[in-house]
Parts: sequence; C-alpha cells; structure tokens
Amino acid sequence: MAINMTQYAQTLALLKANLKRDWLKMTIWLVVLAGMFVAVAAKFEGIYGTPKQISTIAETLKSQAMVSLFGPMTTAHLNTAIIFASEMMVFWGIFMVIFNFSLSVGATRGQEESGLTEMVLGGHPVGRLAPLAAAGLELVIANGAFVIVTGAGMMVANMPGSDGNGNWLFAVTLGAVGLSFGLISLIFAQLVADSHNVAIYNYVFFGITYLVRMMTDVSNPDYTWFSPFGWIEKADIYTKNNWLPVGLLLMLGVVGFAAAVILNGNRDIDTGIIQVRGGKRTSRFLRGSGTLLFWNQKAISLFWIVGMAVLGASYGSVFNSISKIVNDSPVVRQVLGQSGVRHLEQNQILSFVGILGVIFSVLAVVGGAMVINHLYTEERRGYLQMINTKPESRSKLLATYMVYGFVLSVIILFVALMAAMGAGNSVLKHPLAFKYFWRLFIAMLPTLALFTGILVALIGIMPKWRAVVWIALGGAFVISYFGRLIDLPAWAMKLSPFYWFRKVPLAHIDVAPVTWMLGIAFVMIVIGFIGYNHRDIES
Repeated sequence: MAINMTQYAQTLALLKANLKRDWLKMTIWLVVLAGMFVAVAAKFEGIYGTPKQISTIAETLKSQAMVSLFGPMTTAHLNTAIIFASEMMVFWGIFMVIFNFSLSVGATRGQEESGLTEMVLGGHPVGRLAPLAAAGLELVIANGAFVIVTGAGMMVANMPGSDGNGNWLFAVTLGAVGLSFGLISLIFAQLVADSHNVAIYNYVFFGITYLVRMMTDVSNPDYTWFSPFGWIEKADIYTKNNWLPVGLLLMLGVVGFAAAVILNGNRDIDTGIIQVRGGKRTSRFLRGSGTLLFWNQKAISLFWIVGMAVLGASYGSVFNSISKIVNDSPVVRQVLGQSGVRHLEQNQILSFVGILGVIFSVLAVVGGAMVINHLYTEERRGYLQMINTKPESRSKLLATYMVYGFVLSVIILFVALMAAMGAGNSVLKHPLAFKYFWRLFIAMLPTLALFTGILVALIGIMPKWRAVVWIALGGAFVISYFGRLIDLPAWAMKLSPFYWFRKVPLAHIDVAPVTWMLGIAFVMIVIGFIGYNHRDIES
C-alpha cells in the first residue's frame, strides 16, 4: 500500500515546536537519568571492586526477594560491571518508561486537549498524521540523546569487567525499552479521548508487563520472554551481550507506531476510538466540588487501589523464598538453633518489607498527587469556571482536592501493605504479626503528608513548577533505594524522608522526624492556601 506523504506535511515544523516546548523537561530528565547513571558507574569500582565485596553483594542479589526487584543473576563468574548491570537495569528501565510516557502523552492528547492540534490542522497546510509523526520523532530524539550520553559516559567510566560492546548495549537497551513503550503509548492516545485516561492505559499495560517479569523471574526466568519489559534482562549485559532484545523492542515500537497511525485515521480530533457513553441523569449525590471530584476520580481511584493490591500480593507471594539462604546453611542452623534461625528468617523478611514500604509509599504519593495536580489541569482548561461562579471559596476547592488526594494515597499504601501481609502469611510457616505492617504504615504517613504539602504549596504559588515534587520524590526514592548500594555519604542519605524510618518495622518509630515532617507539611500547606487565594486563576 502506497504511503500518502501529504499526510505527513510539516512534520519537521511540528517537531521543532514540540522540542521548543519540551526542551526543559527533556533536559532535566536526561541530566538526571543519564548523569546519575554514569556517576554511579564511575563510583562503582570503589564500592564493589574487590572479590570479597562482589561475593557479599552477590549473595544478596541471588535471594528471591532481590530477584523479584532486580532480576536473576545469569552467571556465576561475577565482576564489578556485571553487578552494576544487575542492580541498575530494571529500575533504570522503569525510569525510561515513565520518561517516555510523559513525553508521548504531552505530545499527543495534551496537544489536542489544549486545542493546538485543531488549530494547526484547521488553519495550516499540515498533514493529518504530522502531529503523530512529530511525537514519534521527538521520542526518537530524546532516547537517542540518552543513548549517546550514557554510552559515552560508560566508556569513560571504564568499570572493571566492562567492554565497549556491553557499554553501548546497556545504553541502547535502556533507550530501546523507553522508545518502545513510548510508541505503544501512542496507541492508547488514539483509543481514549483525554490524557488522564491515556495515562491510566499506559500504566496498566506497563504494570502488567512488570508483574509478568517479576513473577516469571522468581518462578522460571525462561518465561520472562513473555514480558516485553522483561526483554531488557535477556540482553545479558557484560556476559553474552545479546542484541536480540534490542531488535525485539524496536520491532515492537514500530508495530506500535504503525497501529497508532491506522487508528488515527479512524477517529476525529478530540475523540477516541473508544466512544464515551451518553451521560446518565445527574446523580442526586452531586451537590458540590467534593462529590463532583469523587464522581470524576472514582475509576482512577479504583484502578490504583486494585493495582496496588495486586502488586502487594505479588511481592508477598515471594516471602517464603527470602529466607532460603538461612535454611540452606547447615552451619547457621547448627550455631543458632531452631529458634535462632526462625528469628533470623523473620528479620530478613521484615527488612524486605521495609524496602516494600518505600516502594509502596512512592507509588501512593504518585496516586494522590495525580488527583491534586488535576486541580491545576482543570483550571487551565477552564473546567472550574462554573464552580468558581458559585459561592464556594477557593480554600474549600483546594482543600477538597488535597484531602481527596491524601486520603487516596493513605488507602493505597494501606491496601498494598495488607495485600503483601495476606499473601505473605499464606505462604509462610510462621506468619508475620500485623503490628509490623501497621508500624510501617504509620511510619510512612509523615512522608505522604510532606510530599502532599510540597505539591499544595507549588500549586498555590508556582503551579508551573509543580513538577518539582516529582523530582523531589524521585530523588528521595533513588537515595533510599540505591543509597547503601552505591555507598552514599550519611548527609546525602538524610536528604530522603524515607531515610529517617529505615529501621522500621524492625525498630520502633522515632518521634522526632515524625514531628518535623508534619511541621514542614503544615507550613507548606498554609503557604499553598494563601498563595492559591491570592493568585490569578488561569483559563
């Protein structure tokens, strides 16, 4: 079938406009992702450079808990570079997927919702498929830039055990997984009619691929081929240096873009393939901004709650595998005795639960922050004009979104921990007490309040800078998750709110950090409310 090139007219002009709009976002993401990746690589020899250091971390990474997080170790002959690849591949792949989702949604549905796509297509000689092609090219450029910077940086870092083929394969694999999922996101941008639902579809798809990767890595790594996200592990960086996963990811991306092109030809601007059903009679419960917010957010809220329950249960199902190192050691059993072994097993599992608490808390903040962010999104689109004409104060409106978002984040965290406890205790011979999960839940609440307060302050006084909360959250997660692995200094570790509860649930909660975190959150919320009441409302 011949390609009608007139449908792609002015693609480069739109690409230039996209890059002009997104250059700051792309620069920040690339500096953080590529810069931190290379910085860790450069420092890694000092952390895991000796055989003893490598042997110690290898035992940890081979445990089922770490396999569920990082993937399996594929070789017994380990070196610094292989340890680095094992620790970094999965989580940097996650960051690349999130980065590409952010770009693809903004370049497609975000443009249509703002009216720019209709204005361009209606008033200029621009091809119908030009906006879609420009979005695809923007993804190629962003991931290409990451590959070049990361690959070159890895060559300079020159870790023991690394080689040029492995360095560039590492960079290209991460770029390929980001590009592939970004192009698949273009499909969902054709299926549904707003960016909010596109994001839901994106993360549902990614969540499924991640869960398949996690479960197959633990049960049978051969089945990880069924997960597109799991393909990045099959590259076997610095061992076999297999380029096949890169080819598969690029093919998947091309298929995704082709499908998006076909779907785009079967819909109108500002509509989706999946048609919105006709509205029902107005519910008698819709009596204000609070009930309206609940009505609009109930689907995404349910998605978050169910999704986190599934994630929690998935991690809980591997609890029985965590203590295998202890069980498989006759020396440990002989020295400690049965009660001592049981105590050591419990401590290992609870340490893993503490890690899960950080992961679940980060995701809970994301879920709640998306709701609060929606206030500014609806403000820019003019959706709040009718509400603002009614005798309802701005303070009440902001409080409605803030309370809903915070309560949702609390529910998400609680459900995830309870699901992990339920699934974990179902496979353990000696179930864990509820008090440990409750203690961890209470410990994480101040961190939820802190990030909520930061976001409220930004929406109140500097709404265009609200993305700062994502930078702060991502930084806190990286510090807490990778800080000890990359031997960060104590002062750097303390920058993460999660650091102050690192010993929970094994230890009791320290009241001091709870107090100052809640104090900062309160001050930030007050600043946000004052600013929101005095700034101009956008439309």
